[in-house]
Amino acid sequence: ANITRAEFVQVLANIAGADLTSYKTKDNFNDVKSSDWYAGAVNWAYENGIVSGKGEGKYDPNAKITREEMCVMLVKYAAFKGITLLESEEKTIFADDEKISGWAKDAVYACQMADIVNGKGEGRFDPAGTGLRAEACVIFTKFHQNYLK
Repeated sequence: ANITRAEFVQVLANIAGADLTSYKTKDNFNDVKSSDWYAGAVNWAYENGIVSGKGEGKYDPNAKITREEMCVMLVKYAAFKGITLLESEEKTIFADDEKISGWAKDAVYACQMADIVNGKGEGRFDPAGTGLRAEACVIFTKFHQNYLK
């Protein structure tokens, strides 16, 4: 199954142990209402520099997250927590490197070198591909094992 942008950021907030109470009523995005189950997490992530939205005042919470978006959010979360991702693997240029968005390229390769993400076969990363829950589980598990012991 796929994972949405709201679900991914909610997991980050859960990992952080964030108290989301005061964030639920914030008005950072016009497509996130205080009554939405994810409102606190989205606003918490925004106010801590983990997410910036999709432009025009939108977060697009119910959109399926892309693989490159997962990397960007995780790298920004690590920075927020003061965690430096280790370079335990050599940088491997993905066969579809030119398809990785410029705003995501550093984060994708930081996650690759930290052995948090891998390619999808034939040396591709599939940056715009929909992130799956199983992939998110691997990302969170590796991050937790290596940085949140």
